[in-house]
Amino acid sequence: MLVHIPDHFSSSFKFDFTKKKCVAVDRASLLKTILILLCGIGLLLLGIFEMITFIKSGNSTQTSYIVVEFFAFVIILLASGIIVNSTLSLFRHKKFYFDGKEFTIIYAPSFGIKHKLTEDINEYRGVRLRVLFTQCGILNKNRYIIDLYHPDNSKVIPLYISSNKKNIRKIWLNYAKMFKLPTLSISERGLSQRDYENLDKSLSELAKQGDAPFVASGKFPAPKSLTVVENIKSTSLYPNKIYWDSLNILVLSVILSAIFILAVGGFYLSHVGTILSTKYWLCTGVVLISLLYFLQQIFTHTYLDVKEKSILIKHVSLGRTVKEFNVNFDSIKNVELTYNPTTGRYGIAIITTNDVINITNKLPANDQLWLKDYIVRKLIGN
Repeated sequence: MLVHIPDHFSSSFKFDFTKKKCVAVDRASLLKTILILLCGIGLLLLGIFEMITFIKSGNSTQTSYIVVEFFAFVIILLASGIIVNSTLSLFRHKKFYFDGKEFTIIYAPSFGIKHKLTEDINEYRGVRLRVLFTQCGILNKNRYIIDLYHPDNSKVIPLYISSNKKNIRKIWLNYAKMFKLPTLSISERGLSQRDYENLDKSLSELAKQGDAPFVASGKFPAPKSLTVVENIKSTSLYPNKIYWDSLNILVLSVILSAIFILAVGGFYLSHVGTILSTKYWLCTGVVLISLLYFLQQIFTHTYLDVKEKSILIKHVSLGRTVKEFNVNFDSIKNVELTYNPTTGRYGIAIITTNDVINITNKLPANDQLWLKDYIVRKLIGN
């Protein structure tokens, strides 16, 4: 049976096995879905109002087909998509049952036939932690997902989903201990495994007991995108320049094009003397704020100072330190190269007992792999 079952719908989910009846439902937040639906309806009404106003005006010298009617058409099209998607989200869900031996999964799509799957607990390979990225324009946030991993993606059981990374590693460990399964995480070399007994050990401790992770690079010469300065008691690493990839260029082009179109429309409507010009200038201001935010992200760099027993991490934007972390080697559980499927970018994350610190996602993937392995070599004393 070939059935495409999405990984999850919820942004806040917890499978509670302490209850006598182990049942969990994975669905989109009802409140958020209704708010998005209402926003879509509001946009649709706005677009229809703009279109009717244009048709009734009948004065081509006071309005512009390109500026007004096209603007209304785009709003109607966007609003229709929002309404359809949010309406479908109200009905689709997955329900999970666990009787102590088997999981039963019931998938209810937005329309069509429900699908039921059953799987024995012994068929699951481990408890996996992964990070998914939710993209909204130029903004994104991490979504932390803990699940019971199965080779058949339709049989994966979500255990915990949250956008809050607090205590995520402890929660992961507790689920692994409960099921007595190894912990799994996704790395640049595939699915990596660690016994749950070793999950709370630092990389330094693992190296001492002979379980140091494999590293393939991390030695000189350093990639051209990085400057590495070896001092007597520390090593400084920082990027040489801004790394422009295709996504940066695309986003910047879209924002600049939007500003140009809105500004031209604003000037034209101001010239012909209609009140619609105010709306276009307000939209131009909003897009300008987006441009400033985007440029601030582009010009934010990460500086690392690797000392004998700690790493100083600084996020610097336009010469000003916006965030700073001083992390001891003994608290670092892992260093991972993560992948963002939305943007196609890789990033480095230093994972501690209570935190996930993102270092960079602005370097070429191979250069980030070199940097990640370099940090690991320093941690394990190699």
